[in-house]
Amino acid sequence: MQKDRALRILFVRIIGRKKYGGGERWVVNAAAALQGLGHQIFVAGKGNSLLLLEAGSRGLQTISFNIFWPFRLFQALWLARFLRKEKIDVVVSFRRELTVAGLAARWSGNPLVIRRASSPPSSNTRKIKRHTRWFVDGVVTNTETIRKTYARIGLAEQDFVRVIYNGLQLDGQTPAYDFSEQFPGKTIVLSVGRLVKEKGYFYLIDALDELKERNPELLCFVIGHGKDKQSLQQYAREKGVEHMIHWAGYVHQPAAYFKGCDLFVHPSLFEGMPNAPMEAMAYGKPVIMTRVDGAEELSQGGKFATLIPPADPQAIAQAVEHALQNREQMEAMAREAQEFVLEKFGMTTMAKALEQYLLDRLAQKEK
Repeated sequence: MQKDRALRILFVRIIGRKKYGGGERWVVNAAAALQGLGHQIFVAGKGNSLLLLEAGSRGLQTISFNIFWPFRLFQALWLARFLRKEKIDVVVSFRRELTVAGLAARWSGNPLVIRRASSPPSSNTRKIKRHTRWFVDGVVTNTETIRKTYARIGLAEQDFVRVIYNGLQLDGQTPAYDFSEQFPGKTIVLSVGRLVKEKGYFYLIDALDELKERNPELLCFVIGHGKDKQSLQQYAREKGVEHMIHWAGYVHQPAAYFKGCDLFVHPSLFEGMPNAPMEAMAYGKPVIMTRVDGAEELSQGGKFATLIPPADPQAIAQAVEHALQNREQMEAMAREAQEFVLEKFGMTTMAKALEQYLLDRLAQKEK
């Protein structure tokens, strides 16, 4: 397969209109980067969603498309007509959209179907293997942990699953947010992520309860929204730490807050490759994160970030206090981490690796 072949690629990502997390950010970044390499890109998602708005702002063609589970066959037929009309070579889909995207591909002339796996496959290995064999021509993931999980369930044929690390889209223009104007005298601990149970914020609140007497200067600035916001706010009030948390809500471009914080804490219970800590490291900030899935790879076994067990408030509290008491050591770690991340997770590196993988899988399929 020649490298100069221009591909026509459709990314399909169906998620809530107001959700824009790591998976959606990857879609937009990967799509824009591939378009920059000369490929024709389309992004399909719910109409008026943050995903499509962001994709449109990056110059990508967007398609309003939704999946209502009772009507999956009709939606697969509609998508198949689109694939035929636009002569799509590659469909990139996540787990949620895989059945509809896979059927549409089979009914439209059999373009390549790639699954993007940003978290480990479910425990229903029989279903995963069946869907993968029926619909998928390859899997792109962002951690060795996930690749090895696929291998353990019997999907280990050569190069079927390829690890391609997320690329970073950094903002070099926006100045750091001046937290001192709004929170004078405070040490800012930043967290970024959806306000849902699996992100571990209840344990972060427990940690603040342990820290509040000894570290009254701490303020946890949380960026994100989600279904558990009210429950988290109520829990913070019950613990008497509501004054130590500022719930900032969704922020479209949080670069200024990354640049302005003192410390980044990521208490998630599970992840693929954690994007928010990666961004914090890229902006030169000390990072504390739970030892889940891709965290080992991102931190190189704790060399570039402090790793703690998940669901452990005491470990969070101890790590935060250690960071505050050893600022020079943490800043030195942050500088090394920044250099590592910028080299390892560059957008151009990701785009070229993804392009080559798609070309390789197309060549294999055409054989």
